[in-house]
Amino acid sequence: MSIISDIIQQKKKENIFKLPRIQKELTQCMQCGYCIDVCEAHEQTPWESVTPRGKIYYLKQLDVKGLGAMDALLGRKAVVDPYFVDAVYKCTGCGNCEAVCHCKIELVKLWEDLRAWLVENDYGPLPAHKKIAERIEADGNPYGEPKEKRDAWWPKEVKRVAVPDAVFFAGCTGSYRMQNIPEAGVRVLDRAGIKMNTLGSEELCCTSPAIRTGTRDLTLEAARTVVTKADAIGAKDMIMTCAGCYKTVSNDYGMYYSKTGQNVYHFTQYVEDLINERKLPLNNEFKAKVTYHDPCHLGRHAKVYDPPRNILKKIKGLEFVEMDRSRELSRCCGAGGGYKSAFNDFAVNVAGDRIRDAEDVGAEIIVTACPFCVLNLKAGAKKIGSKVKVMDISEVLLQVTAPAEAPAAKPAPETAAAKPAAPAAEAAKKADEAKIAAAAEEAKKAEAAKKAEEAKKAAAAEEAKKAEAAKKAEEAKAAEEAKKAAASDEEADEGFEFELMDFEMTPEDIVRRAAWNKGLRCRRDYGPEKIPFAFVKGKVAVYVTDGARTSVHEKLEADDWKVLIFNAADVTDGEVEALAIKDAVKENLRDLKKKKKK
Repeated sequence: MSIISDIIQQKKKENIFKLPRIQKELTQCMQCGYCIDVCEAHEQTPWESVTPRGKIYYLKQLDVKGLGAMDALLGRKAVVDPYFVDAVYKCTGCGNCEAVCHCKIELVKLWEDLRAWLVENDYGPLPAHKKIAERIEADGNPYGEPKEKRDAWWPKEVKRVAVPDAVFFAGCTGSYRMQNIPEAGVRVLDRAGIKMNTLGSEELCCTSPAIRTGTRDLTLEAARTVVTKADAIGAKDMIMTCAGCYKTVSNDYGMYYSKTGQNVYHFTQYVEDLINERKLPLNNEFKAKVTYHDPCHLGRHAKVYDPPRNILKKIKGLEFVEMDRSRELSRCCGAGGGYKSAFNDFAVNVAGDRIRDAEDVGAEIIVTACPFCVLNLKAGAKKIGSKVKVMDISEVLLQVTAPAEAPAAKPAPETAAAKPAAPAAEAAKKADEAKIAAAAEEAKKAEAAKKAEEAKKAAAAEEAKKAEAAKKAEEAKAAEEAKKAAASDEEADEGFEFELMDFEMTPEDIVRRAAWNKGLRCRRDYGPEKIPFAFVKGKVAVYVTDGARTSVHEKLEADDWKVLIFNAADVTDGEVEALAIKDAVKENLRDLKKKKKK
């Protein structure tokens, strides 16, 4: 805490701080204390200052700058000190306080906005969170792992399809630490006939760890990369096993850049639909007493409670029991909000308490739906010496959706011993067997040679891929340095207000986002002509350029495409262009139907 303490001490001397616009939340709080009993951080650090009520009380003093009568008498002022910063970060961001708040304060948003304000004003982040943000920026993941190995977990027996039904988004923990979870998920979906692919090395960290700990300037680029790449693939759906990724991509991306053109599903939502549509048979029994832990990002934050429970209840042989604290009042696993990275011992203690909740209802297995929850709950079970097993729901489904084993064939009835073959017949039989063995050996050698050649080609392709990645990284680094150099001459913003964050967006970005807000979904770089924005169903091709027509546009029009060309210099908020696109899609759909009837 020494570095952050030095910065704060300097600011304390200068008395420089300006709170974010949170006066409404501060006024709402009645200081009732309902939030205290459900706060896991307070359970680990039993100080009033760590509780939601305590933090809001202190924020009120900061807001009025401690100018009460008693403050004036004692000559004291409220300041942002290291203890307050520590209290703000001693929070898992679980939202249990919000669930019990009868004043209806949006506390999850409040804590995230407050941390962002601390970072904006150089009071944060904590050293552990700073390292996470630096790794995300440098490597595209908080673990500092190479981008090229992002999808190394993909099961060999599952085919990757160029234009899939769904993009499978594994997330950082699934890609680099808990690979068995996305691997199980993909294998289960493959059994239902779902055609899939990933974003490969362009599946960047969703930036949830950075957002939750106050660093918000990494999300725009991540959202732009993920959304653009996913649109270019052309899948209808995006599926993820990580609850944090699900919340960030389905909710936060729309505030920073644009949501994806795909329907975003958590794995449990998608699987429940497949089971209901009889596309994924549950063949095998799973004989165990099982309870379910709600990940905070999936449960309280996204309100997805029923799909995982409905799945478990349909599995033959499984006895489902509910823990005392579940659904909207579920105990946090302790891993969220940067709590585990900064206060690991406390986080594991919280996980241990959650394991005890499972023990209290006699559960043999605690199932959840998030790799980070699995990781921390296992650590908690180990610490308290519990026999409760921790599993992700994808691992359970991998067992119960496997093809049912065929019953063993009955042995053939015994018959009289066969007479020994004649010597000539026996010699002929041996010769044939030798011939077959020789042919098999030749085939084996040919197959080995073929595999060696394929491996050679794959190695060459991998080298080319690495060279291209290195080139792109160098270009990105140069661009970032230029950007930082330009930014250094600009004055810093005075305050912080998340709703008014002003990000650089290209005219193309603005038009695409405005179209998305009108309910339109597009594909990027579509078809052989590489249409920038293609609204495929209505056959509308959109170009945001200098307004010049080319022969490509004429070719598309000859193939019944309606081409819209917008001058980039004329784009403001994208509303005019989005309405024009919507009208063009509607009109061209009508024209295409008429042509089809003829």
